[in-house]
Amino acid sequence: MKRAIIIFIVLLIVAAGTIFGGYRYLDNYINKDEFYPGIVIEGIDMSGLTLAEGIDRLTQSKKSELENRIEISTKEFYANKYYINYGDLGYTYNIQEVATEAFHIGREGNVLERYRRVKELEANMMSFHLTSTHDLTRAKEVFAQIAEDINIDLIDSTFDFNEGDIIITKDRQGRRVNVDKMYKDLEAGFPGIEKIQISVEYISPEFTEDYYGKINGIIGGFSTNFYGSAPGRIHNIKLSASSFKGMLVLPGEVVSYNETTGPRQERFGYQEAPVILNGELTPGMGGGVCQTSTTLYNALLLADLEIVERHPHSISPTYVPRGTDGAVATGYLDLRFRNNFDHPIYIDSYVIGNNVFFNIYGDLKSRDYSVRIETQLLETIPYKVREVLDETLKPGERVLVQDGRTGYKVNTYKSIIRDDQVVSRDRISYDYYRERDYIYKVGPKLQIIEDIDEEVTLP
Repeated sequence: MKRAIIIFIVLLIVAAGTIFGGYRYLDNYINKDEFYPGIVIEGIDMSGLTLAEGIDRLTQSKKSELENRIEISTKEFYANKYYINYGDLGYTYNIQEVATEAFHIGREGNVLERYRRVKELEANMMSFHLTSTHDLTRAKEVFAQIAEDINIDLIDSTFDFNEGDIIITKDRQGRRVNVDKMYKDLEAGFPGIEKIQISVEYISPEFTEDYYGKINGIIGGFSTNFYGSAPGRIHNIKLSASSFKGMLVLPGEVVSYNETTGPRQERFGYQEAPVILNGELTPGMGGGVCQTSTTLYNALLLADLEIVERHPHSISPTYVPRGTDGAVATGYLDLRFRNNFDHPIYIDSYVIGNNVFFNIYGDLKSRDYSVRIETQLLETIPYKVREVLDETLKPGERVLVQDGRTGYKVNTYKSIIRDDQVVSRDRISYDYYRERDYIYKVGPKLQIIEDIDEEVTLP
């Protein structure tokens, strides 16, 4: 019995040693500070490498890719060549994360579980793949620098009329880098893109030196005399004329006389002076502005500009031939014209002595014709004298009630003359300045009583 116990103890010790030795073997086998065989990351066998060595190996394998750079240039701006490294865009791989995950395979559970997992790896290789991350918005800083280097602000030409001297400044084409397009190109091609073309847009100025250069001389000018006018009328002529001084009218633009001069009111600087109202000269605000509009109208005709709206006076004025006047009245009579040329025109107005002047500047160099304005008197309609009996007047008394005036019907023609030949002649207006009767109130007729001397014959 004693012998059996001894044998059991010996066997137990041997078994314990065997178990302990086996455990030591398993423990030494799985507790290595290196990747287990069968771990592959991005095609690289990681077995035998420590975690730090594995991370370094993976980092080296991606080094050239991380150092890639994108060239940004164009042939036009070849001197302006720029580069963006992938690293500048925050381009990187999740090496630390994936390597750590792979390194921990077979390091969880008890010894037997871990051993079984490690042996499975030896039989069935386990592959891991890295993923990249990037922040392309960082490229916008580089694109902004490119834009700052290449962009040029456009400069419009300017026109100035300095006491008769025409001054035109130079224009400049603008240049602008299309940063948004470059960014879209980067997004579409990244990663892998090697070149980005600088996208440059050119912006032409709206007003060029050539554009304003077509204002080179007077194409139409006219003046009228206001000698003998009342001070208020003279003031209104000067004020309304100054509203047009320095006006630049672009092609196709329509100008309204009433809108330009503003309401004829005291708060806008106008004064009281005689105006025509219902065919009568009556004190009113803004008298004299019709002489300004008439002067402008004739300058516009000679400049061959398109007249959109024009009205005659009810009484033909004395300062221009009949049929060439242009009446205005706030709210219902206006003088409007359109710049029908393909270049701008410039209007200059001024007063010298008793004369108001309008000059229209345009492309005189290319103008091979002149304009002539002629009027044709169609009919002179004499006034009539009417008498109205007024019993309240003394016999034979005569009182003027209404002044009369002669009426006229007039055609106005515009002729285009080239090489001393009339190439066209068009009627531009037909005006009827209506006649008006003289009207008198008269008293009853005088009764004449005569004494008759009769001859008496005596019987």
